[in-house]
Amino acid sequence: MLRGVPNPDSRRLKGRVLLAFLLAAAVLMAACQGGGNRSTSDPGSYPTTVNAPVEQDLSSCPTPPAFTAGPAGAADWPTYHRANDRHGVATGSPSARGLNPQWAVRLDGPVFTQPLIVQHLTVVATQSDTVYAFDTESGCLAWKASLGQPVDATKQPCPGPVTSYIGSQLGVLSTPVADAATGTLYVVPYLSPPSFEMVALDLATGTVRWRRPLDLPQADLPNQLSRPALTLANGRVYAGFGGRAGSCGKWHGYLVGVRADGQGTPDLYQSPGFGGSFWFPGGLVVLPSGELLATSSEGSSTKAPDDGDTVLRLSPDLKKQDGFTPSNWADLNRADNDLGSVGPTLLAGNRVFQVGKEGVGYLLDAGRLGGVGGQLFSKKLDGGCYAIGTTAYQDPYVYVPCDHGLKAVQVKGKSFDVAWTAPDFRAGSPMVAGGVVWSVDFEKGYLWSLDPRSGQVKQKAAIGTARHFVSPSFGAGRLFVPVGQRLVSFSFK
Repeated sequence: MLRGVPNPDSRRLKGRVLLAFLLAAAVLMAACQGGGNRSTSDPGSYPTTVNAPVEQDLSSCPTPPAFTAGPAGAADWPTYHRANDRHGVATGSPSARGLNPQWAVRLDGPVFTQPLIVQHLTVVATQSDTVYAFDTESGCLAWKASLGQPVDATKQPCPGPVTSYIGSQLGVLSTPVADAATGTLYVVPYLSPPSFEMVALDLATGTVRWRRPLDLPQADLPNQLSRPALTLANGRVYAGFGGRAGSCGKWHGYLVGVRADGQGTPDLYQSPGFGGSFWFPGGLVVLPSGELLATSSEGSSTKAPDDGDTVLRLSPDLKKQDGFTPSNWADLNRADNDLGSVGPTLLAGNRVFQVGKEGVGYLLDAGRLGGVGGQLFSKKLDGGCYAIGTTAYQDPYVYVPCDHGLKAVQVKGKSFDVAWTAPDFRAGSPMVAGGVVWSVDFEKGYLWSLDPRSGQVKQKAAIGTARHFVSPSFGAGRLFVPVGQRLVSFSFK
């Protein structure tokens, strides 16, 4: 071969190599994108920016924090995701340029509930049927209330699925709700032998004001759980119930409304047949009219719709007013692809966004939900999304917890698209504070902070493994995160 004269075979080989490289790069980019923008899908490629605070001894406050009954303040977080719209946005919080570890305490059982913040108190409940109230600033114990003996999950039917992701004890699974105006905290413990009660505690002291059993007609009590957060609205406290272990037992879905003073006969919605569980961790969405939105999970029928896998609109006394059911409801029921693995999201313009295990998003009209297949728009989220938990919403973005990273869904008029996807982690229910989105990787043990518009990673805090669906709270200038049997506190830099 003469120098300077290209070899045709060499040129063809280089061309093939270049083409293979470009194809591989395209495949890699597509895998990393997963819908919307994403810099890289590998969570391990992001450095840890801060560690959780050192655990301190649980000690009583020398002087309990002062509490005065009155309307909830702007710095409070008195209910799941802060308000009954369940948007999960801390308004007026300072910008989060970084995290300062503050305090951490160990509790007597795992925590699935979202911490509540009212004035100078931070309240959290455990699977040991214990409620704690801490001084928000120092972490000292203001009071502790033991509500009874929790249920031993290992001695119930079908123990395997429950003990694997909840644990051996079943206690307070639903996030309580605080009424700052009356100084009352409402809690629903699961008690042994299997039964449910609603308990009203004095928010300042933890003493019991009243308690009453919750009678669920035709309930299979060993196979029921109360997961949805409690909702305070219309002079009532609402609780939701579903199945404990998938298809084990003959359980129903229930919504119960108890007068805030504990008196009278509770209002009740019961699923028409077996199934129809309510198990999304967020509470009911309260519309300006006082009507309520809730989403059920799979029903037992594959022949006719039975309110399973349905977005329901209910009156304050829990009478069904309207509903939306996907046209493939029978397939969802058959495959356990719960629509109600996530609660409904109330959007601007009286619209509703709904997504579930199947990863298909639905845009609905809250005033006319549409019956079977009557959505305004629907689309499978780009990159797939096995969604479980509760969304957060800051117009125009809905932040959806998926099994392979948080997704930001941008709503545009009567449609939506995935704007970005976070790194590949098991996303807990997100919330927004300090101008960023927060989500817990409950499997690997990190708290992620993401830019709300781009998904750019801002913080990655090592906190330790947490429980399914957990969500941080923000109040009184602090971020609180339930981490297994610990409660962890950060402030913003």
